[in-house]
Order: sequence, then C-alpha cells, then structure tokens
Amino acid sequence: MNTVLLTVDSLRPDHLEQYGYHRETFPALDTLLADGGDLYTAAYANGTHSAESIPSFLRSRYQPSLSEEEPSLAGVLSEAGVTTGAIHSNTVYDELVGAATADFDDYQFLADESVSAGEPPLRKQLFRGLADAVRPTVERLGVREPAERVQEWLFPSSMIHTVEEYTEAAAVTDAAIDWIEAVEEPFFLWVHYMDPHRPYGVSPGADSYGAPASNGEMIDLMSTAGISPEQITDDQRQRMRDWYDTDIRYTSRHVGRLVSFLDETHPDTGVVFTADHGDEFGEHGAYFHRNRPYDELIRVPLAARGPTTADRVVEEQRELVDLAATICRWHGVTPPGAFQGTPLSEAGERRVLATGSHLDQTPIQAGRWDGWKYIRAPTSELYNLETDPRETDDVATTHESVTRRYDRELTRQLEERSVAVTGEDADEAARDRLEQLGYLDDSVE
Repeated sequence: MNTVLLTVDSLRPDHLEQYGYHRETFPALDTLLADGGDLYTAAYANGTHSAESIPSFLRSRYQPSLSEEEPSLAGVLSEAGVTTGAIHSNTVYDELVGAATADFDDYQFLADESVSAGEPPLRKQLFRGLADAVRPTVERLGVREPAERVQEWLFPSSMIHTVEEYTEAAAVTDAAIDWIEAVEEPFFLWVHYMDPHRPYGVSPGADSYGAPASNGEMIDLMSTAGISPEQITDDQRQRMRDWYDTDIRYTSRHVGRLVSFLDETHPDTGVVFTADHGDEFGEHGAYFHRNRPYDELIRVPLAARGPTTADRVVEEQRELVDLAATICRWHGVTPPGAFQGTPLSEAGERRVLATGSHLDQTPIQAGRWDGWKYIRAPTSELYNLETDPRETDDVATTHESVTRRYDRELTRQLEERSVAVTGEDADEAARDRLEQLGYLDDSVE
C-alpha cells in the first residue's frame, strides 16, 4: 500500500466547482473522485494558519508540543517499514513547521534560485531588525495597530514585499514524480503546493480569469489589503478573487498531472487531498489568513480515495487531525493512542476545535458543533450556523446561556483532547503551555 497526501495552501472549498462554485477552477479533483473517492463537504482545519494547522495534522493533535517524544504520522509509518517523504515549496516553512517534519525519511524544501540565493535585500534586513527590536514593546503596550500604520509609513509593504516566495506547482509535481520513481514501496509522500497563497496572480503560464496581474498592481493591492483593508473597493476585491482563482486553476493542472501519473504507474495508491486552511476576502474585515477561526479560514476542501472510500458525499463534520489515523489504517498500521483524530471513514459528527489569529494579541480558540460556532476571545463571539452560516450576527450577549455552555465545554474539550494534564503522569511543561495559551483559565465557570 502506498499513500500520497496532497495539500494546497490557503485553498477555500467555496472556490471549487465541486463545492458549488461557478468557475471550473479544479478539474483535477474530479479525476481523483472518479474512481470511488469520497468528498467531504464539512471539513475543517484545526488552525487558521500553517504554523498551527500543519503540525496538528502531521501529529494528529489539537495542540502538538512538537517534542521528539510526541508521535508523528511520518514516524509511525517509518517504524512500520514505510518509506516516508515530503516535498514543500516554501523554505520559510522550515522555521514554522520544521519540528513537525523531523521524522520524515526524506524532506525536501524546494526553492527557486531567486529566492534562496544569498541574504535578503538590505531594506528587508533593516526592516526585520527594526521589527524584532520594537516588537516586545509594541506587544506590551498593546499598540500593534498604530505601530503597523507607522511601519507602513516608514517601510511601505510595497517596498519590502517580494513576489518570489515559493516554487511553482509545475516544479513541485516534477519533484514528486522524481521521488516516487526513485523510492521503494511501500511509501508515504506528503506534497504541499503554495500557489494560491498570497501574493495572488503570480503563477506562470496560467489561464487567467480577468486581466492578468502586473507586479506593480499586485504588490500595491496586496499592501493595501494587508494594512488598510477598509480601503479595498468591490472592484479591487474581485480583481484579487480573479487572481486567486487563476492560481487555483494553475495548481489543478499540476495536481492533475501527479494524480494521472499515480493512476498510470501506481494505481493502488491511496490519495488524500485537502488544504491547510482557507483565505479571507474581507468577510470579517481582513484579508489573507490573519483573523479569528471563522469558516472562511478553517473550512477546507477534503477528498479521499483509498481502501475505505466508496464514492460517497459525506456531510458530517470532519477535521484535519483525522488524516493521520486514516493514512495509518490504509497502511494496516494501528494509530498510536496519542493520535487524537479518528479515521475519516468512521461515522459520527466531530466536535471541531480550532485556534489561531494574527490580529489578536491573546490566544483565540473556537468550537464548532451542534449548529453553533463559539469563538473564545477577549470579547467572545457566538453564531447560530443554521440561521447565520456566514457568521455575521454575533448572538453571544443575547444567548448568554448558550455562550456559557459552550465556554465550559470548550475548556473541557481542550483539556481532554489537547494535552493530558491530569493523573500522576501529567506533563508539567505541557500544563504550563496550556495555561500560557489560556486553556486552563480557572476563572472559567
């Protein structure tokens, strides 16, 4: 048995035709589903950005500590005799998720020469040094927003922004095919594509939706969206959506090429396709993936084709922490008890937990189940998803009993499902970590 996990950075399901989108942006997914694959319509990441989401699904834990003692998908499979490999298209992620990938037998960060050669430009070094020096003071005083505006005045994003931030999908697929051709079976390969990640509209040779982006327009618009999102017009927002869709279509071309290669050379290979998180287009006042765990950030596409799939559309909630247990089962390996996910094929609604926000200076957690979304924050939020699926009407103050119930249950779920913190073998360091993140707040009733 071989398996391949395909992840696409910042990919929203509502921009795919399989989820009702008006554009045919990802025909490769139809190829994957054509031979008995399952499509999951309510799948959710457990973090709002890669630094939280990727470690959580590689370790099958809601809050992985990333210690060597904590089992990982790659480590468990390697011990069972499976050759494991990973191909990633952005070297920056080595700093973000490197500890979570240490157990792979072969891990390749791809980088264009234009990205990896030498030191960053002097202006970037100057900006980063200044930012590192003043960040502690900014955090302590709670003046991040005005500080960001001063930064934009002194060092405009258009001045320090670069468009060559990742290796394009064509090269990633080439590397994946080369790896598969050279490796012995059985194998597990994780391939991560970056193309839909901002900056949008830079994928080479893509079939464009709308007019292609020039570097100047793209950089200026990315800067405005990041620093002053309220200034983005409807036309500008649509321009970014067009570029984003163009990058998605380009990615589909090369994901499809990899899936076709597998079908021709390794037809029994199990394949899982998903994203690490979504992206924002101003739905809650921000762009990219900085905000709280709203659905535009944590809802992800998810499709699987393997030994336990049967041409189904699954509407029950699933989580990315379920991936590791699923892939282990496909290889005939029993998932370790430390894995907190459940194989995707096992029926039953999941209680989704998610964390993260770049806009908040305090830990943010969210729970999504039984038709409600609760976001615990300095000013907590509650949404009735049955009547308000876009999360626009915060009812936390008008449904105080529901808010209190979800707050208590979220605390219990985080204690039970993130790190074991009770009993004689409790890890004191892990408990300290939970307290620092706000998970063990004794003031919660």
